[in-house]
Amino acid sequence: MQTLEAYVAETQACQTDETLFKVFDQFCAGFGADISAYFVIAEHLRSTRAGDGLIRQTFPENWIERYIEQRFLKIDPIIQQVRREARPFHWFDVGNKFSLDARQKAFLGELREAGVQDGLAVPVFGPMGSIAYFAFASLKRPFSFDEDDEALIQFACLQTHNRYFELTNMYDGEDIKPLSPREKEVLVLVADGLSNSAIAEKLNITENTVDTMLRRVFAKLGVHNRICAVLKAIGAGVILP
Repeated sequence: MQTLEAYVAETQACQTDETLFKVFDQFCAGFGADISAYFVIAEHLRSTRAGDGLIRQTFPENWIERYIEQRFLKIDPIIQQVRREARPFHWFDVGNKFSLDARQKAFLGELREAGVQDGLAVPVFGPMGSIAYFAFASLKRPFSFDEDDEALIQFACLQTHNRYFELTNMYDGEDIKPLSPREKEVLVLVADGLSNSAIAEKLNITENTVDTMLRRVFAKLGVHNRICAVLKAIGAGVILP
């Protein structure tokens, strides 16, 4: 099984999206995934048009054709749940998360009939207010992921998503002024959900100092609030989620 550090190094060395996805396929195979897909489901926090978001897939062509012909995108419960989730989840658990209608149940039934033994949905959030979904499926046996495996997979997917944007010039190319180590430390704690007072206590500094540092971070990132700062920093690879 490949380490995250090794995967990041390999993807950073890729000069085309084609080589990036070859590296990604090898990574997927290491976790027992037989087929995969990569969708960008929103940009600038707005949904992509139906059919435009599928960037790359290794599913059987007849399944993709049926997915498009039957307009499954409109009712796909997995993608619907991706918009609500921050962590990976198994496809066939989606019925435990919200009530499925008859078409959605039939859709999951077709996946099983197509030979899918297990599937994992991995949501990621990246540059330009983008939301993406990586799909992994096994045709042989259920996945045996633990929480650490799922976290590793999600970080690798985030790196793939960000690197794809860089290689295809989809990232807006805006220069981000470098953050100091202390500023990064504060921003990581913001991403962890800590308040200014909690950050001050943890770092043994005053709350006014935290406020001042965050204002500098906002200015360097070109944002005006904590949420945008975290999203932009993650998307640009300044911090990891």
